[in-house]
Amino acid sequence: MLAAKAELKNAEKVKQFLIRKNLLHPDYLLTTEFGYIYFPLARKVNIPNAQVLNARFSFPARKKMPKAEDFLSGKLTAQELKLLPHSQEQVGKILIIEIPEGLEKKERVIAAAYLKANQQIETVVKKDEVHEGEYRLRKVKVLAGRNTKETIHRESGVLLKVHLEKAYFSARLVGERMRIAKQVKRGEEILVMFSGVGPYLLILAKHSPAARIYGIEMNPLAHQYALENIKLNNLPRKIVLYQGDVRKIVPQLGKRFDRIVMPLPKTGELFLDVALKAAKKDTIIHLYTFCRKEEIKQEGEKIKQMCKQWKRPVKLLRSVPGGQYAPYTFRVCFDLKVLN
Repeated sequence: MLAAKAELKNAEKVKQFLIRKNLLHPDYLLTTEFGYIYFPLARKVNIPNAQVLNARFSFPARKKMPKAEDFLSGKLTAQELKLLPHSQEQVGKILIIEIPEGLEKKERVIAAAYLKANQQIETVVKKDEVHEGEYRLRKVKVLAGRNTKETIHRESGVLLKVHLEKAYFSARLVGERMRIAKQVKRGEEILVMFSGVGPYLLILAKHSPAARIYGIEMNPLAHQYALENIKLNNLPRKIVLYQGDVRKIVPQLGKRFDRIVMPLPKTGELFLDVALKAAKKDTIIHLYTFCRKEEIKQEGEKIKQMCKQWKRPVKLLRSVPGGQYAPYTFRVCFDLKVLN
């Protein structure tokens, strides 16, 4: 069996390297022997701080977790099983699934299978409507488990109380939130527009050296959840919340910020002028939008021209494609630096 042999003092470094490069063998567990740790490998490569060799012993087999498909054998045809989506969104103890067209009559059978396959899940719902309206809300339908649409979601050491129909929240932005937190410099004052139930606020407060984070949210129910989440995480000193329209509240604050986060991809550009007025020289703005991959460069140029027209030119530091919003359309974050 191919293995990476490392001293215990280097175990964490080697483990993180193997995870990043997707090198760990999925069927086996690591083991220790004579003061060394051995990681089962999927393929042979050079690994820093470790020796790659053929182990003369057997690794303990990883217990295979059941899949929903295992419980649907005999209930769905082979062709129907192929229609099931390969990924779903989990928010706390609620799993959000999509029921493929043509399988609506078997939706509860499918949901029950997902519930059996995942012990961390208490409720399975299906998307009933896409995000829409001023607050980007969606309807969901409970198909299996507890009859609830509220849960507590854990993300990067933060607890978030969420109601799927009362406030917008995406668990799939966990990596993006941490990406921004890692860029923050000590003492920054940060504005988060459209702050929702507080995911960006809380991640920035917990994982960055920011001095203070200001959040503004129009949806009164989302605002109430954010207030509760700040107490839940014991972070009231670093976060200041306002409920209302950013166009009205930002000017009233009378402040300029070091960093501005705009996580409203569908209409965020409409508020770019507000952000620019609240920006200092060298302020970093994280603006989200939806576009096709081949349109990213063009969209970036359009944003630069908009800023130029408002006499606040920006430098486009990077564009970061994220999750898929619709076929061939992605959520993209444009990191902008205000030049004057």
